[in-house]
Amino acid sequence: MIIKNTTIERSSGFGLVELMVSITLGLLLSAAVLQTFVAANTSYRIQNSLSQVQEAGRYAVHFLGKDLRMAGYMGCASIDSVPVNILSTTPPADVTFDLATVIVGNNNVDASNAFGAVAGSDIITLKRGSSLSAQLTGNMTAENAQIQISGNPIGLVKDDYILITDCVSADLFTATTVSNSSGTVTISHANNANIDNRLSKAYGPDAEVFGFESVNYFIRDTGRNTSNGNPIHALYVQRRTAGTAGAAPTAYELVEGVENMQITYGEDTNNDNNIDRYVDGANVSSWGDVLSVRVELLLVSDTDNVVSQTGSATAQVVTFAGATVNNTDGRYRRAITNVFAIRNKLP
Repeated sequence: MIIKNTTIERSSGFGLVELMVSITLGLLLSAAVLQTFVAANTSYRIQNSLSQVQEAGRYAVHFLGKDLRMAGYMGCASIDSVPVNILSTTPPADVTFDLATVIVGNNNVDASNAFGAVAGSDIITLKRGSSLSAQLTGNMTAENAQIQISGNPIGLVKDDYILITDCVSADLFTATTVSNSSGTVTISHANNANIDNRLSKAYGPDAEVFGFESVNYFIRDTGRNTSNGNPIHALYVQRRTAGTAGAAPTAYELVEGVENMQITYGEDTNNDNNIDRYVDGANVSSWGDVLSVRVELLLVSDTDNVVSQTGSATAQVVTFAGATVNNTDGRYRRAITNVFAIRNKLP
């Protein structure tokens, strides 16, 4: 019998030291991956908040600027050179149209204001003629109780406030009827809603007809909250326009994420058509001398705990209306400022 020598191979395992080193390396690697993930997620949330704030600011400035630049618009001339006769018998307080009323602001309103605006924010009201207009086509030979236009591109209805001007004079009256016959629209201005059933003069074919618009901008609480229960504010607008039968319709939300609005007014104090000072609405000495508007908006994202809160060494520092904003919710904020000239008050 032949006996062979056999070698028994033993399997080698991890020793305790090797196991502890492996666990330590694994923990360090996991921590690095976790830290990278947290940093990437934080960066994403900040970038998303920044994009939201930038978009809100862009839209808010677009809409505000469009209306502010057109305040006092009446088609062809500066409101400074055309007297406007208010013919409506009992117009609302905002149905006025002259140098002193085309731009009016309320500064740091209290909580009981009529618009439901956020306490401490500003409200601005402006007046203008509608962007669309119509030319007179009939009843131009003498003063009478009706005017006629071709079609109704403005969308005028009964009880609308209507502005007619030939750049020499202008009348603002209440339409008591608006009727359409074969494309010719007849607008009456009877004395049951106006001081007379005649306009101040017989307007000719060079006259334009506009819908009168009164526009209010303000900040309101939307009633919605962030995930942590913080209120979401927005820029709101209320328009009295053609087609509303003279009523001021319900305000509607325009841009979410506008937390506050502060407005100062460029006033010409020596009648040289140059801005001499900027003051808030409470310190304007003459609204007729306001030639520009400086709007400062505080924008905020709707995501909580994106940036460090006030008191932290890495807290976001935002200055708004001359003061540092106190951040108690960690939402990303940004303040922007724009200045708009009131073109139709310039010579």
